[in-house]
Amino acid sequence: MAWDSKFYNFGVLKVEGKNVKVYSSQSSYVTVSVGEPITSASWAGGELNVTLAKGKVRRYSSQSSYTTI
Repeated sequence: MAWDSKFYNFGVLKVEGKNVKVYSSQSSYVTVSVGEPITSASWAGGELNVTLAKGKVRRYSSQSSYTTI
């Protein structure tokens, strides 16, 4: 299931160690558990790009589905 537009329209991401909090409002979010140290996270259209400390990028099309690019 793809990301609901309320997440990328709100546009706020918070990296916390090995997780990314994806906000849909000021007080509502879901957590993406990456399982590896994260350098950064950003939206690219309706997909979430997470840059890992080891240099790889994971593109999340939903909270639990990703491809490594």
